[in-house]
Amino acid sequence: MKRFIGSGFVMTLLFAAACGSRAARSTGDQPGSRGGDGGSWGGGDTGGGASAGGGASAGTSGAGPGGAAGGAGGTVAAGGLGGAAWLTLPAIPAALAVPAGATIKARTHAVGSQIYTCTASGGGADAGATTYAWVLKAPDAKLYDADGVQVGTHGAGPNWTSGDGSVANGVKVAGVDAPAAGAIQWLLLRVASTSGTGIFSDVTFVERLNTVGGVAPATGCDSTTAGTDTAAGYSADYYFFVGGTEATWLTPPTNLPEALALPGSVVVAFHDHAIGAQIYACRASAGGADARSAAVYAWELQAPDAILYDMTFASVGTDGMTAAGPSWTSTTDGSVLVAKELVETAAPQPDAVAWAMLKAFAVSGTGVFTDISIVQRLNTAGGAPPAGGCDGTSVNAQTRVPYSADYYFFKDFGAAAGT
Repeated sequence: MKRFIGSGFVMTLLFAAACGSRAARSTGDQPGSRGGDGGSWGGGDTGGGASAGGGASAGTSGAGPGGAAGGAGGTVAAGGLGGAAWLTLPAIPAALAVPAGATIKARTHAVGSQIYTCTASGGGADAGATTYAWVLKAPDAKLYDADGVQVGTHGAGPNWTSGDGSVANGVKVAGVDAPAAGAIQWLLLRVASTSGTGIFSDVTFVERLNTVGGVAPATGCDSTTAGTDTAAGYSADYYFFVGGTEATWLTPPTNLPEALALPGSVVVAFHDHAIGAQIYACRASAGGADARSAAVYAWELQAPDAILYDMTFASVGTDGMTAAGPSWTSTTDGSVLVAKELVETAAPQPDAVAWAMLKAFAVSGTGVFTDISIVQRLNTAGGAPPAGGCDGTSVNAQTRVPYSADYYFFKDFGAAAGT
């Protein structure tokens, strides 16, 4: 997989606010229906944005890295008062955080159905008995603005079609079970293509949140109903983002804590977005100087376990741990980088693992990691150790805390460009 190499690194890091919300559970992609026009998609006439920060439970983030508010042109057509609250994200799982540089532009509320087809599989001489299951065919929903005015449709692809004729076509990046039972998953999707001119022309990412219903029936699919369709009613909120791709992918945030300032002799080589977990083990240590006091229990980091994605969200590597320190492995060329942490600072978002700067310690293989000298871990969401649950009854137990982060890899001036 070809990487994009660059030398600039100036960007403003934006964060969207977290706002408590509910939703639901399971899988499925997305919906479609009839058109509409008018209404407010974004933050009112001024394109208002959400406030920064926001609380979230462990493994969640207020908005995700770069999930800032109010993109340009937040209002579509006439009427409607969305306001900043309409563009404020709920607390979301870390895996669904958008990459650095992506900012929220618009939101719609979808009401419709997830369409499933009763599908047969197996059978034949070597395939065993035939089994039947409801398989997602397509979503079919209408999109509404903050005032309840229909402004578009959502259909197979999945795609989102605006009343102004613009269309965004998505590809699922990650899904997480919804907080409530009986609801389809919350999703992060990358926009693979757009058409037309309008609100969706420059959309790069979509988050499906606050889902209710939409799960396939548990029964009713057998040999007598094979090939038939059924509709499961659902609703969801779709948040549309711009940026976070080519124009900004190689631009690290500015205004970083002074401790994370880069040496002047490096340039950015490439950037990967990590989605995975931080693994912790419950450890006991003797309390007090004389070691006779009560034991102290704490969660200790064992290793990260994440997949690295490039700008197109193709999997290009892994993030792990060796005896010598944190490591990153390219799955495209086999090169491996091991680094030592130089410094870390508290992340801006609650319950997020620290931002950090690391120095290359060892490299094996020849490839994208060969010339890397500095690594920055930024825009973290989730991954902080649990606040409780480590005591005398759970010593040596392990737990996985979902997280995501943006890793920026730097090389010294004059090093050969990566591929």
